[in-house]
Amino acid sequence: MDAWLKTHAAFEVPLGQEVHAAGGPVVLADDPDAVRGMLHLVRQNLAAMPTSPVPRTFAALQTLPEGLLVALLRRFLRSPTAVNSGLSNASPATVAELGQLAEQMRAHAKVR
Repeated sequence: MDAWLKTHAAFEVPLGQEVHAAGGPVVLADDPDAVRGMLHLVRQNLAAMPTSPVPRTFAALQTLPEGLLVALLRRFLRSPTAVNSGLSNASPATVAELGQLAEQMRAHAKVR
């Protein structure tokens, strides 16, 4: 469970923060450089984990070519799944929680 939660945070925190900063998932999808930066943070977070990602399919985010992942993420961000999810409704509490989780992840990475 711990590894699953850390894997989820490694992906969700940069995604949620970038979507909020951009103004929504579709707006983020229109900025490939921002998506690339988000992917870089996800990869850093996954690399800092003490265990392999759970589920193991998240390891693909570390190994697949950046260009392919950026294209897939941009497509996902334009999808009804992303648009109609919590990504489009960032409350102040959600934004604060993402910030706190990001700080915890940075602190954890420094310890390693």
